[in-house]
Amino acid sequence: MVSKDIATVLTQHPLGLVFDIDGTLSSIAPTPDEAVLYPGAAEHLAAASKFAHVGVLTGRAIADVARIVSIEGLTYIGTHGLEWCDGLPSTHPIQLLPEAEPYVEPGKELMDLAEKELVPQLPGLVVQRKNIGGTLHYRLTEDPEAARQLILDTLKEPAARLHMHIDEGKRAVEILTPLTINKGKALRRFVEHFNLKGIIFAGDDRTDLHGILEIERLRQDGYAAHAIAVQHQDTPPAVLKHADTIVQGVEEMIDLLGQMTISISKTNV
Repeated sequence: MVSKDIATVLTQHPLGLVFDIDGTLSSIAPTPDEAVLYPGAAEHLAAASKFAHVGVLTGRAIADVARIVSIEGLTYIGTHGLEWCDGLPSTHPIQLLPEAEPYVEPGKELMDLAEKELVPQLPGLVVQRKNIGGTLHYRLTEDPEAARQLILDTLKEPAARLHMHIDEGKRAVEILTPLTINKGKALRRFVEHFNLKGIIFAGDDRTDLHGILEIERLRQDGYAAHAIAVQHQDTPPAVLKHADTIVQGVEEMIDLLGQMTISISKTNV
């Protein structure tokens, strides 16, 4: 059974369900390429999409997350909201925010620099390119903290010169545009795009905090809105503090997703 608060949101029409992927619907993998949806997640997402607007909102590039999820009928939002696709990119165009276009080349230059300067020095470093910029995963390096510092020291000056932004994720350094693009703004865009009355968002890390805080603002604006945090050893305290519901790990999140799908289907009989 879902909680009373979640059940109330699930009765709204139109309804939206938006999920982060890594650490939410997929267990954290040693490398990005090894990530897969937790068992049952794909079936629940596909079932829920019959009754609600379902989206995945991730820091990954859309092409990458579509490879993992591979479900038609979902909205794919990548690079924290920089990219948008109304279905699988094999059948729908990926839309890039127009204001982000000038940062394609600077992002490529920084990623080229990372591959040239950092990869030879840091065995285990995984370079993940995106349409703009990318992510450097140092989880598998011999000394992750030393790797983190070397990455930041190497990229700080070039990033400033190219007007790009450096941020950090789960054992990762991200090369981003300087634009104010985050999961909160992307979530608001999703709500407005589908003219939703109810919205549920689930995430687990610091980048998801923007989405969780946006849920609070949407509720203040009159929407039925609810935030779910997936707790594991790396979940920031702020994410847990501001969430409306906390589940323990990806397995519990998938169980809750299944319960929500059943609840929605009964509401729509």
